[in-house]
Amino acid sequence: MYRKLFVGLTCLMTIFLMTHIADAQEPIKGPWLWMIAPTEADQGGQASTDIDSLAVNSGDAVTEAMVAANGANEGDTVGDYAWTLGTLPDNGDTNAMLVELGVTENADLNDVSSYCLITLESATAQSGVTMGVGSDDSIKVWLNGEVVHTNAINRGRGNAPADIDGYQDKFEVNLNEGDNLLLVKVSERGGGWGQFVGIDAEVTAVYKPPAPPVMHIVGEYLWMITPTEANEGGANSTDIDSLAVASNDAVTEAMVAENGATEGDEVGDYAWTLGELPANGDINAMLIELGVTENADFNDVSSYALITLESATAQPGVTIGVSSDDSVKVWLNGEVVHTNAVNRGRGGADSFQDEFQVDLVAGDNILLVKVSERGGGWGMYAGTNAELAGAGYKAPPADDSEVAVEPQGKLFTTWGSLKTR
Repeated sequence: MYRKLFVGLTCLMTIFLMTHIADAQEPIKGPWLWMIAPTEADQGGQASTDIDSLAVNSGDAVTEAMVAANGANEGDTVGDYAWTLGTLPDNGDTNAMLVELGVTENADLNDVSSYCLITLESATAQSGVTMGVGSDDSIKVWLNGEVVHTNAINRGRGNAPADIDGYQDKFEVNLNEGDNLLLVKVSERGGGWGQFVGIDAEVTAVYKPPAPPVMHIVGEYLWMITPTEANEGGANSTDIDSLAVASNDAVTEAMVAENGATEGDEVGDYAWTLGELPANGDINAMLIELGVTENADFNDVSSYALITLESATAQPGVTIGVSSDDSVKVWLNGEVVHTNAVNRGRGGADSFQDEFQVDLVAGDNILLVKVSERGGGWGMYAGTNAELAGAGYKAPPADDSEVAVEPQGKLFTTWGSLKTR
Protein backbone atom coordinates (compact mmCIF):
# COMPACT_ATOMS: atom_id res chain seq x y z
CA MET A 1 0.00 0.00 0.00
CA TYR A 2 2.77 2.41 0.98
CA ARG A 3 4.65 1.60 -2.22
CA LYS A 4 1.57 2.39 -4.30
CA LEU A 5 1.08 5.67 -2.42
CA PHE A 6 4.73 6.60 -2.99
CA VAL A 7 4.47 5.84 -6.73
CA GLY A 8 1.27 7.86 -6.95
CA LEU A 9 2.80 10.85 -5.20
CA THR A 10 5.88 10.60 -7.42
CA CYS A 11 3.70 10.72 -10.54
CA LEU A 12 1.82 13.76 -9.18
CA MET A 13 5.08 15.54 -8.41
CA THR A 14 6.39 14.79 -11.91
CA ILE A 15 3.24 16.21 -13.48
CA PHE A 16 3.52 19.31 -11.26
CA LEU A 17 7.15 19.88 -12.21
CA MET A 18 6.40 19.48 -15.91
CA THR A 19 3.53 21.98 -15.63
CA HIS A 20 5.71 24.35 -13.65
CA ILE A 21 8.40 24.24 -16.33
CA ALA A 22 5.86 24.86 -19.09
CA ASP A 23 4.14 27.74 -17.25
CA ALA A 24 6.85 30.38 -17.56
CA GLN A 25 4.54 33.36 -16.90
CA GLU A 26 6.03 33.54 -13.42
CA PRO A 27 9.58 34.88 -13.39
CA ILE A 28 12.32 32.73 -14.91
CA LYS A 29 14.80 32.22 -12.09
CA GLY A 30 17.48 30.37 -14.01
CA PRO A 31 20.17 29.44 -13.60
CA TRP A 32 21.13 32.36 -15.81
CA LEU A 33 24.70 33.10 -16.88
CA TRP A 34 25.60 36.50 -15.41
CA MET A 35 28.07 39.25 -16.24
CA ILE A 36 28.36 42.71 -14.71
CA ALA A 37 29.96 45.72 -16.38
CA PRO A 38 30.49 49.02 -14.55
CA THR A 39 29.43 52.24 -16.27
CA GLU A 40 30.90 55.69 -15.90
CA ALA A 41 30.06 57.47 -12.66
CA ASP A 42 26.44 58.73 -12.61
CA GLN A 43 25.86 57.12 -16.03
CA GLY A 44 24.13 53.91 -14.99
CA GLY A 45 20.45 53.18 -15.52
CA GLN A 46 18.65 55.09 -18.23
CA ALA A 47 21.82 56.79 -19.48
CA SER A 48 23.62 53.52 -20.27
CA THR A 49 20.75 51.60 -21.89
CA ASP A 50 22.21 51.93 -25.38
CA ILE A 51 25.87 51.98 -24.39
CA ASP A 52 27.59 48.66 -25.06
CA SER A 53 29.19 48.17 -21.65
CA LEU A 54 30.57 44.77 -22.67
CA ALA A 55 32.52 46.41 -25.49
CA VAL A 56 33.68 49.26 -23.24
CA ASN A 57 34.94 46.91 -20.52
CA SER A 58 36.59 44.45 -22.94
CA GLY A 59 38.21 46.89 -25.35
CA ASP A 60 35.77 45.70 -28.03
CA ALA A 61 36.86 42.06 -27.68
CA VAL A 62 33.33 41.17 -26.55
CA THR A 63 30.20 43.01 -27.65
CA GLU A 64 26.50 42.85 -26.86
CA ALA A 65 25.83 41.75 -30.45
CA MET A 66 28.30 38.86 -30.17
CA VAL A 67 26.81 37.56 -26.94
CA ALA A 68 23.21 38.05 -28.10
CA ALA A 69 23.89 35.99 -31.23
CA ASN A 70 26.30 33.36 -29.91
CA GLY A 71 26.07 33.20 -26.13
CA ALA A 72 29.00 33.03 -23.71
CA ASN A 73 31.00 30.47 -21.76
CA GLU A 74 30.97 30.19 -17.99
CA GLY A 75 34.28 31.46 -16.64
CA ASP A 76 35.20 33.70 -19.58
CA THR A 77 36.07 37.21 -18.47
CA VAL A 78 34.98 40.70 -19.50
CA GLY A 79 37.09 43.32 -17.77
CA ASP A 80 37.37 42.47 -14.08
CA TYR A 81 34.49 39.98 -13.96
CA ALA A 82 33.75 36.46 -15.20
CA TRP A 83 30.55 34.95 -16.59
CA THR A 84 28.98 33.20 -13.59
CA LEU A 85 25.97 30.90 -13.26
CA GLY A 86 23.37 31.99 -10.72
CA THR A 87 19.70 31.57 -9.89
CA LEU A 88 17.72 34.77 -9.35
CA PRO A 89 15.96 34.88 -5.97
CA ASP A 90 12.17 35.11 -5.70
CA ASN A 91 12.30 38.85 -5.14
CA GLY A 92 14.44 39.41 -8.26
CA ASP A 93 17.30 41.03 -6.32
CA THR A 94 20.31 40.92 -8.64
CA ASN A 95 22.66 42.60 -6.17
CA ALA A 96 21.93 40.14 -3.33
CA MET A 97 22.41 37.18 -5.68
CA LEU A 98 25.78 38.48 -6.90
CA VAL A 99 26.99 38.94 -3.32
CA GLU A 100 25.95 35.38 -2.50
CA LEU A 101 27.77 34.10 -5.60
CA GLY A 102 30.95 35.93 -4.60
CA VAL A 103 30.96 38.10 -7.71
CA THR A 104 31.02 41.26 -5.58
CA GLU A 105 31.13 42.19 -1.90
CA ASN A 106 29.30 45.46 -2.52
CA ALA A 107 25.69 45.09 -1.33
CA ASP A 108 24.71 48.39 -2.95
CA LEU A 109 26.49 48.38 -6.32
CA ASN A 110 25.48 51.39 -8.44
CA ASP A 111 26.30 52.61 -11.96
CA VAL A 112 26.60 49.11 -13.34
CA SER A 113 24.89 46.94 -15.96
CA SER A 114 24.06 43.27 -15.56
CA TYR A 115 23.84 40.90 -18.52
CA CYS A 116 22.16 37.51 -18.14
CA LEU A 117 21.83 34.71 -20.65
CA ILE A 118 19.47 31.76 -20.84
CA THR A 119 18.14 29.43 -23.55
CA LEU A 120 14.40 28.94 -24.00
CA GLU A 121 13.74 25.48 -25.42
CA SER A 122 10.52 25.27 -27.43
CA ALA A 123 9.12 22.02 -28.82
CA THR A 124 7.49 23.92 -31.70
CA ALA A 125 7.70 27.32 -33.36
CA GLN A 126 5.49 29.78 -31.45
CA SER A 127 4.55 33.11 -33.02
CA GLY A 128 3.30 36.24 -31.29
CA VAL A 129 3.73 35.04 -27.70
CA THR A 130 3.88 37.61 -24.91
CA MET A 131 7.07 38.23 -22.96
CA GLY A 132 7.00 40.28 -19.77
CA VAL A 133 9.83 42.07 -17.95
CA GLY A 134 10.27 44.21 -14.88
CA SER A 135 13.50 46.02 -14.05
CA ASP A 136 15.40 48.31 -11.73
CA ASP A 137 16.47 50.38 -13.55
CA SER A 138 16.51 50.35 -17.38
CA ILE A 139 16.22 47.23 -19.53
CA LYS A 140 17.15 45.94 -22.98
CA VAL A 141 16.26 42.48 -24.32
CA TRP A 142 17.62 40.42 -27.21
CA LEU A 143 16.13 37.17 -28.55
CA ASN A 144 18.12 35.09 -31.04
CA GLY A 145 20.46 37.98 -31.71
CA GLU A 146 17.78 40.62 -32.34
CA VAL A 147 16.75 43.47 -30.02
CA VAL A 148 13.11 42.82 -29.12
CA HIS A 149 12.57 45.37 -26.35
CA THR A 150 14.15 48.52 -24.91
CA ASN A 151 12.98 50.73 -22.06
CA ALA A 152 15.44 53.45 -21.07
CA ILE A 153 13.98 54.32 -17.67
CA ASN A 154 14.96 54.72 -14.03
CA ARG A 155 12.44 52.88 -11.85
CA GLY A 156 11.93 50.26 -9.16
CA ARG A 157 11.06 46.73 -10.27
CA GLY A 158 7.99 46.30 -8.04
CA ASN A 159 6.86 42.95 -6.71
CA ALA A 160 7.17 39.55 -8.38
CA PRO A 161 4.39 39.26 -11.01
CA ALA A 162 1.78 36.56 -10.49
CA ASP A 163 1.00 36.25 -14.20
CA ILE A 164 1.89 37.80 -17.53
CA ASP A 165 -0.35 40.81 -16.93
CA GLY A 166 1.64 41.76 -13.83
CA TYR A 167 4.90 42.65 -15.60
CA GLN A 168 5.89 46.29 -16.06
CA ASP A 169 6.61 45.87 -19.79
CA LYS A 170 4.96 43.41 -22.18
CA PHE A 171 5.83 42.75 -25.82
CA GLU A 172 5.39 40.02 -28.43
CA VAL A 173 8.14 37.70 -29.66
CA ASN A 174 8.45 34.74 -32.00
CA LEU A 175 10.06 31.54 -30.78
CA ASN A 176 11.84 29.12 -33.08
CA GLU A 177 11.45 25.40 -32.73
CA GLY A 178 14.34 24.26 -30.57
CA ASP A 179 16.73 26.66 -28.85
CA ASN A 180 16.08 30.40 -28.45
CA LEU A 181 18.89 32.46 -26.92
CA LEU A 182 17.66 35.20 -24.56
CA LEU A 183 19.92 38.05 -23.35
CA VAL A 184 18.66 40.59 -20.81
CA LYS A 185 20.55 43.76 -19.84
CA VAL A 186 19.52 45.70 -16.74
CA SER A 187 21.35 48.97 -16.09
CA GLU A 188 21.40 50.21 -12.50
CA ARG A 189 21.74 53.86 -11.53
CA GLY A 190 21.30 53.70 -7.74
CA GLY A 191 19.28 52.11 -4.96
CA GLY A 192 17.70 48.73 -5.71
CA TRP A 193 18.87 46.55 -8.60
CA GLY A 194 17.00 43.59 -10.02
CA GLN A 195 14.70 42.10 -12.63
CA PHE A 196 11.80 39.83 -13.45
CA VAL A 197 11.46 38.04 -16.82
CA GLY A 198 8.67 35.71 -17.92
CA ILE A 199 6.99 34.48 -21.09
CA ASP A 200 3.46 33.29 -21.83
CA ALA A 201 4.58 30.21 -23.76
CA GLU A 202 5.45 26.57 -23.22
CA VAL A 203 9.22 26.61 -22.82
CA THR A 204 11.98 25.10 -20.75
CA ALA A 205 14.60 27.59 -19.58
CA VAL A 206 18.18 26.32 -19.25
CA TYR A 207 21.70 27.66 -19.65
CA LYS A 208 23.54 26.12 -22.58
CA PRO A 209 27.16 26.84 -23.47
CA PRO A 210 27.55 28.12 -27.03
CA ALA A 211 28.29 25.69 -29.83
CA PRO A 212 31.84 25.82 -31.23
CA PRO A 213 32.20 28.24 -34.16
CA VAL A 214 31.91 26.95 -37.72
CA MET A 215 35.42 26.89 -39.19
CA HIS A 216 36.46 26.45 -42.80
CA ILE A 217 37.26 22.91 -43.87
CA VAL A 218 40.91 22.96 -44.86
CA GLY A 219 42.14 20.16 -47.09
CA GLU A 220 42.23 18.89 -50.64
CA TYR A 221 38.93 18.20 -52.35
CA LEU A 222 38.51 15.94 -55.37
CA TRP A 223 36.92 18.06 -58.10
CA MET A 224 34.76 17.35 -61.14
CA ILE A 225 33.05 19.84 -63.45
CA THR A 226 30.14 19.18 -65.78
CA PRO A 227 28.75 21.80 -68.18
CA THR A 228 24.99 22.32 -68.18
CA GLU A 229 22.76 23.31 -71.08
CA ALA A 230 23.06 26.93 -72.19
CA ASN A 231 21.43 29.35 -69.72
CA GLU A 232 20.50 26.44 -67.44
CA GLY A 233 23.28 26.70 -64.86
CA GLY A 234 22.79 27.99 -61.32
CA ALA A 235 19.38 27.53 -59.71
CA ASN A 236 17.96 25.75 -62.76
CA SER A 237 20.45 22.88 -62.56
CA THR A 238 20.43 22.33 -58.79
CA ASP A 239 18.37 19.16 -59.01
CA ILE A 240 19.61 17.98 -62.40
CA ASP A 241 22.12 15.15 -62.10
CA SER A 242 24.84 16.60 -64.32
CA LEU A 243 27.16 13.66 -63.60
CA ALA A 244 24.57 11.27 -65.01
CA VAL A 245 23.97 13.53 -68.03
CA ALA A 246 27.69 13.84 -68.81
CA SER A 247 28.38 10.10 -68.38
CA ASN A 248 25.18 8.67 -69.92
CA ASP A 249 24.23 7.35 -66.47
CA ALA A 250 27.53 5.53 -65.94
CA VAL A 251 28.22 7.84 -62.97
CA THR A 252 25.53 9.49 -60.86
CA GLU A 253 25.43 11.93 -57.97
CA ALA A 254 24.01 9.20 -55.74
CA MET A 255 26.93 6.86 -56.55
CA VAL A 256 29.58 9.47 -55.77
CA ALA A 257 27.79 10.76 -52.66
CA GLU A 258 27.75 7.25 -51.20
CA ASN A 259 30.96 5.68 -52.49
CA GLY A 260 33.27 8.53 -53.48
CA ALA A 261 35.33 8.72 -56.68
CA THR A 262 38.83 7.93 -57.89
CA GLU A 263 41.34 10.58 -58.92
CA GLY A 264 41.85 10.50 -62.69
CA ASP A 265 38.56 8.79 -63.56
CA GLU A 266 36.65 10.63 -66.25
CA VAL A 267 33.11 11.94 -66.46
CA GLY A 268 32.42 13.28 -69.93
CA ASP A 269 35.29 15.53 -71.02
CA TYR A 270 36.81 16.01 -67.56
CA ALA A 271 38.66 13.94 -64.96
CA TRP A 272 38.42 13.93 -61.18
CA THR A 273 41.25 16.24 -60.05
CA LEU A 274 42.68 17.02 -56.61
CA GLY A 275 42.85 20.65 -55.60
CA GLU A 276 42.75 22.86 -52.51
CA LEU A 277 40.13 25.60 -52.51
CA PRO A 278 41.80 29.04 -52.27
CA ALA A 279 41.10 31.31 -49.30
CA ASN A 280 38.76 33.48 -51.39
CA GLY A 281 36.72 30.43 -52.46
CA ASP A 282 37.26 31.05 -56.20
CA ILE A 283 36.57 27.73 -57.94
CA ASN A 284 37.20 29.10 -61.42
CA ALA A 285 40.67 30.45 -60.57
CA MET A 286 41.60 27.18 -58.87
CA LEU A 287 40.54 25.11 -61.90
CA ILE A 288 42.69 27.25 -64.21
CA GLU A 289 45.68 26.80 -61.91
CA LEU A 290 45.08 23.04 -61.88
CA GLY A 291 44.92 22.98 -65.67
CA VAL A 292 41.36 21.67 -65.75
CA THR A 293 40.17 24.57 -67.92
CA GLU A 294 41.57 27.68 -69.59
CA ASN A 295 38.21 29.49 -69.38
CA ALA A 296 38.56 32.28 -66.81
CA ASP A 297 34.82 32.98 -66.84
CA PHE A 298 33.22 29.56 -67.07
CA ASN A 299 29.41 29.84 -66.98
CA ASP A 300 26.57 27.29 -67.07
CA VAL A 301 28.59 24.61 -65.31
CA SER A 302 28.41 22.59 -62.11
CA SER A 303 31.30 21.69 -59.84
CA TYR A 304 31.37 18.67 -57.54
CA ALA A 305 33.75 18.78 -54.56
CA LEU A 306 34.38 15.56 -52.64
CA ILE A 307 36.13 15.30 -49.28
CA THR A 308 36.23 12.88 -46.35
CA LEU A 309 35.73 14.19 -42.81
CA GLU A 310 37.35 11.95 -40.21
CA SER A 311 35.68 11.87 -36.79
CA ALA A 312 37.11 9.99 -33.82
CA THR A 313 33.62 9.52 -32.37
CA ALA A 314 30.01 9.83 -33.46
CA GLN A 315 28.99 13.51 -33.31
CA PRO A 316 25.26 14.18 -33.53
CA GLY A 317 23.87 17.62 -34.29
CA VAL A 318 27.02 19.32 -35.54
CA THR A 319 26.76 22.32 -37.85
CA ILE A 320 27.87 22.51 -41.45
CA GLY A 321 28.06 25.88 -43.15
CA VAL A 322 28.22 26.62 -46.88
CA SER A 323 28.32 29.68 -49.10
CA SER A 324 27.97 29.43 -52.86
CA ASP A 325 27.97 31.22 -56.16
CA ASP A 326 25.46 30.23 -57.40
CA SER A 327 23.25 27.36 -56.15
CA VAL A 328 24.34 24.61 -53.77
CA LYS A 329 23.45 21.02 -52.91
CA VAL A 330 25.16 18.97 -50.19
CA TRP A 331 25.31 15.24 -49.46
CA LEU A 332 26.74 13.55 -46.37
CA ASN A 333 27.30 9.80 -46.38
CA GLY A 334 25.02 9.38 -49.37
CA GLU A 335 22.11 11.47 -48.06
CA VAL A 336 21.06 14.94 -49.26
CA VAL A 337 21.39 17.20 -46.20
CA HIS A 338 20.97 20.64 -47.77
CA THR A 339 19.68 22.25 -50.97
CA ASN A 340 19.45 25.91 -51.91
CA ALA A 341 18.42 26.56 -55.51
CA VAL A 342 19.48 30.19 -55.71
CA ASN A 343 21.50 32.52 -57.90
CA ARG A 344 23.76 34.63 -55.68
CA GLY A 345 27.28 35.75 -54.91
CA ARG A 346 29.15 33.73 -52.27
CA GLY A 347 29.85 36.66 -49.93
CA GLY A 348 32.88 36.93 -47.69
CA ALA A 349 34.92 34.19 -46.07
CA ASP A 350 34.14 35.36 -42.52
CA SER A 351 30.61 33.91 -42.47
CA PHE A 352 28.50 31.19 -44.07
CA GLN A 353 25.28 31.92 -45.96
CA ASP A 354 23.60 28.61 -45.09
CA GLU A 355 24.01 26.59 -41.89
CA PHE A 356 22.38 23.25 -41.08
CA GLN A 357 22.78 20.37 -38.65
CA VAL A 358 24.05 16.88 -39.47
CA ASP A 359 25.15 13.74 -37.64
CA LEU A 360 28.69 12.49 -38.13
CA VAL A 361 29.48 8.81 -37.68
CA ALA A 362 32.66 7.58 -36.03
CA GLY A 363 35.31 7.19 -38.72
CA ASP A 364 34.99 8.44 -42.29
CA ASN A 365 32.18 10.73 -43.46
CA ILE A 366 31.92 11.44 -47.20
CA LEU A 367 30.94 15.05 -47.94
CA LEU A 368 29.93 16.01 -51.49
CA VAL A 369 29.21 19.64 -52.37
CA LYS A 370 27.69 20.62 -55.73
CA VAL A 371 27.83 24.27 -56.81
CA SER A 372 26.00 25.20 -60.00
CA GLU A 373 27.17 28.35 -61.74
CA ARG A 374 24.96 30.49 -63.96
CA GLY A 375 27.20 33.46 -64.74
CA GLY A 376 29.72 35.87 -63.25
CA GLY A 377 31.65 34.67 -60.22
CA TRP A 378 31.87 30.98 -59.31
CA GLY A 379 32.96 29.73 -55.93
CA MET A 380 32.13 28.28 -52.54
CA TYR A 381 33.05 28.03 -48.88
CA ALA A 382 32.38 25.03 -46.64
CA GLY A 383 32.93 24.62 -42.92
CA THR A 384 31.88 22.75 -39.80
CA ASN A 385 32.06 23.08 -36.02
CA ALA A 386 32.69 19.36 -35.59
CA GLU A 387 35.92 18.17 -34.00
CA LEU A 388 37.72 16.48 -36.88
CA ALA A 389 40.62 14.09 -36.76
CA GLY A 390 41.34 15.05 -40.37
CA ALA A 391 39.84 16.26 -43.64
CA GLY A 392 41.00 15.31 -47.10
CA TYR A 393 40.48 13.13 -50.12
CA LYS A 394 40.37 9.39 -49.61
CA ALA A 395 40.23 6.98 -52.54
CA PRO A 396 37.35 4.52 -52.37
CA PRO A 397 38.34 0.97 -51.43
CA ALA A 398 39.13 -1.39 -54.30
CA ASP A 399 36.13 -3.38 -55.49
CA ASP A 400 37.19 -6.97 -54.87
CA SER A 401 33.67 -8.37 -54.73
CA GLU A 402 34.29 -10.43 -57.84
CA VAL A 403 37.62 -11.91 -56.71
CA ALA A 404 38.17 -14.45 -53.92
CA VAL A 405 40.62 -17.07 -52.75
CA GLU A 406 39.75 -20.80 -52.55
CA PRO A 407 40.55 -22.66 -49.33
CA GLN A 408 43.58 -24.22 -51.02
CA GLY A 409 44.93 -20.72 -51.66
CA LYS A 410 44.22 -20.78 -55.39
CA LEU A 411 42.99 -17.57 -56.96
CA PHE A 412 39.72 -17.95 -58.82
CA THR A 413 37.16 -15.58 -60.32
CA THR A 414 33.60 -15.79 -61.46
CA TRP A 415 34.63 -13.94 -64.60
CA GLY A 416 35.45 -16.82 -66.96
CA SER A 417 36.77 -14.42 -69.55
CA LEU A 418 39.71 -13.51 -67.31
CA LYS A 419 40.97 -17.12 -67.46
CA THR A 420 41.66 -16.78 -71.18
CA ARG A 421 43.70 -13.56 -70.92
